[in-house]
Amino acid sequence: MNPHIPAKVDLVIIGGGINGAGLAAQAAQSGLSVVLFEKDDFASGTSSKSTKLFHGGIRYLEQGRFSLVFEGLHERNRLLKMVPHLSRPIPFLLPSYTGDSRPAWMLKIGLMLYDLLAGSHNIGKHQWFSPKEALAKAPTLKKEGLKGCGLYYDAQVNDARLVLENILGAEKAGACCLNYHTVTEIDQEPSGFRITYWDDQAKKTSSLFAACLVNASGPWANETAQLLNQDSDKLVRPTRGTHIVVPQVLSDHAVLITTQGDNRVIFVIPWRGYSLVGTTDIDDSNDPDNTHPTEEEIDYLVEQADRVFPGSAIKKENIVAAFAGLRPLAWGDEKQASSVSREDQIIKKRRLITIIGGKLTTYHHMAQRALKQVLFALDRKNLAKEELALPGMPSQPWVVFLNEAVENWPKNYGITSEQASHLAHLYGQRAEKVLALIQENPEWKKALHSDRPEIAAQVIFAVREEKALHLDDVLLRRLEIGYSAQRLEQTAEKAASLMAGLLDWSDKDRQTELENYKNQLYPKIL
Repeated sequence: MNPHIPAKVDLVIIGGGINGAGLAAQAAQSGLSVVLFEKDDFASGTSSKSTKLFHGGIRYLEQGRFSLVFEGLHERNRLLKMVPHLSRPIPFLLPSYTGDSRPAWMLKIGLMLYDLLAGSHNIGKHQWFSPKEALAKAPTLKKEGLKGCGLYYDAQVNDARLVLENILGAEKAGACCLNYHTVTEIDQEPSGFRITYWDDQAKKTSSLFAACLVNASGPWANETAQLLNQDSDKLVRPTRGTHIVVPQVLSDHAVLITTQGDNRVIFVIPWRGYSLVGTTDIDDSNDPDNTHPTEEEIDYLVEQADRVFPGSAIKKENIVAAFAGLRPLAWGDEKQASSVSREDQIIKKRRLITIIGGKLTTYHHMAQRALKQVLFALDRKNLAKEELALPGMPSQPWVVFLNEAVENWPKNYGITSEQASHLAHLYGQRAEKVLALIQENPEWKKALHSDRPEIAAQVIFAVREEKALHLDDVLLRRLEIGYSAQRLEQTAEKAASLMAGLLDWSDKDRQTELENYKNQLYPKIL
């Protein structure tokens, strides 16, 4: 299973989150030889624990960060075209209540500015509703004190699979992307870097030479810099963002809530048949490998969301799952974590380039700018002849592709229309490779859980084609079933048994995988 790793390359990237993956894809397409190292699984850190949005960041308007909002809005539309199977436009409601720190007139100005900055790339023009009109769209909103409600548009995305598509796109263009490979030493030489790394699967140490090195390790950027004996105390300021998953509140609208007491905003977003509520924004200087939701954050999210949806299922006892990630923000001296800039920084020191900060929405643009610095350092030209196309992007218009999938795949492969839609959204044009596995073994057509659309073939595909090596790789990032109410029951056992046959796990290995997976879940499974 281990790919051939060259002894000498143009570029080594440390970090398999969205920034590293995005750069790897573009650098490989430009003609560079590229190796990417990720010490855990791709997207296992911050990049799978976002609010899962392509958005301009409407809250940044009141901070005067118009260029950041402008960039986000324009990148949002680029990405909607690049990964239509992984993303979708979604309307957001913005309720205004008596006593809110942001009065209705301020929200209306913000919505007008958001439309203006989006320009011709706007998904849809904002609207303002009376309380009666707002309650007709969202009957579970709190009635008391409702002054009105705005509506605007942004987009939702599968963040973990966005990273994976970039990894697969990079490899298609010739890169070598390695998860569970930890860089342990970096020695700077006159013409580049000697990189020593640990292969966790083979249990051995090896090394290679790179002419250029990019530190894209996100919250681990300080630790990576220390391998180069750099003063890294103030490279990144990690802030923790926690989300909770609860029974669905609204199915067709997201809601932006102005919080009370701290002048922040949180989202309540329809997600995979549930509602995703978040996020928090708290400084966290602890070990990035041990980032978990805290009870205080969960109580905060429940309290703030329940205030606007008092009759809903947003109660602590109803929480299905929770997760937390660290934002690798560029160091700032602001007192409040939520005031730290989300703008990225690209720091170049000869042939060492460090990427800090940024947003999921702007990853592609940041990768373009980082690649320019890499090419300049290497005195090379960009040989890419066309815009990057990720592997899952359908050749047909998305609506045509989806409609044909839902109509034809059930007849051709004996799956349900729900399963066909699920596969189309997760894999795009790669879905038929998953379905081909059903012809190899009809047993792989079976659902992992009777209440879910995932099928056994997806587990097989994740191991064979998507570099999944552990149970949590599949259930938390390839399929996301790990954030559902069906994350255990027979689901985990079935997936573990399927993987055991492919990866030669012993019974002890399989039990260890199940325990490691359970240990990553919240609420904790006893």
